[in-house]
Amino acid sequence: MSEWELPKNVETQSIERVGGGFAWESGVYDATIKMVYLNQSASEAVSFNIILKKNGGNFAELRENFWIKSGKAKGNKTYYTKDGKDYPLPGYSVANSMCVAVTGESLPKCMESAEKKQVNVWDPELKKEAPTERPVIMSLVGKPVKVAVHQVIEDKQAKNDKGEYVPTGASRTVNQCKFFGNAEGKTAEEITNKEPAARFDKWAQKNTGTVIDKSTNKKGNSSAADIMGSASADTGSLFQTDPPI
Repeated sequence: MSEWELPKNVETQSIERVGGGFAWESGVYDATIKMVYLNQSASEAVSFNIILKKNGGNFAELRENFWIKSGKAKGNKTYYTKDGKDYPLPGYSVANSMCVAVTGESLPKCMESAEKKQVNVWDPELKKEAPTERPVIMSLVGKPVKVAVHQVIEDKQAKNDKGEYVPTGASRTVNQCKFFGNAEGKTAEEITNKEPAARFDKWAQKNTGTVIDKSTNKKGNSSAADIMGSASADTGSLFQTDPPI
């Protein structure tokens, strides 16, 4: 079984919920996938990083990452357990919806197309993006996709004396992709379940133009999720850089 496959007992969850700067306004967009690559945090959690370009004009790119595998301390799993039941990581579900929408295949199948390429990745030491070798999901790059997007206000974060990321009291506006569909307007779940296209319209009616404010507007002490750090050097890792010839 592929390391990206979910166990058979994992509960099915719908991510197509109807509800609630340079960021895109909340709404439904036709876009092109400019890049999809994997990255890894210092804790060995794996992120699925996307760059979308909105069709029909010179708009800012949308960039987001979805955590598709937990860190080493939590077992490097694609799922989590709650009340005795297993569920896909939320980021895994969203990334899988992109894979199904674009290719008709699941995330594990799309992972088979991964090739190591040079991509611009944020370097915390240089404090800027730098070309870095990362696995690129080639079956998704350059393909059309429809996406439901929320505009979200959230806390900016910075490291404290303990090296933990905490809210600074300032905020920023970002985008969060809720789910994906094909160019014909069918969501991934509608494709899988052979249902008529309806969910994008329902979602847009309730969410277009809305803003979700998750900011606290004050300094706090709760640590945030790991940011992406140095790659694992384990033999066979997707993130291991090949030695120079």
